Amino acid sequence: MELTWLADIIKKNRKLKKYTQASLAEYSSTSINTIKKVESGFLDEVGIKKVESVLDILELELCVRPKGRPLTLDELNEKS
Repeated sequence: MELTWLADIIKKNRKLKKYTQASLAEYSSTSINTIKKVESGFLDEVGIKKVESVLDILELELCVRPKGRPLTLDELNEKS
């Protein structure tokens, strides 16, 4: 599964909140290597609990939706 979109969102939001990779690692109780892997798209090497911890610090959540479903208006607005 291609998860570079998630890596891009995490990196963008980390920078918006002015966290360094080191500070995000500290606040999410993960290692800086984990943050680097997450932001590089190597999410298959990182457990979902660690990703969830990072998302929580960034005030984001992971959402599952049916594959192939058209984007909602909110989702379309987030992309622009």
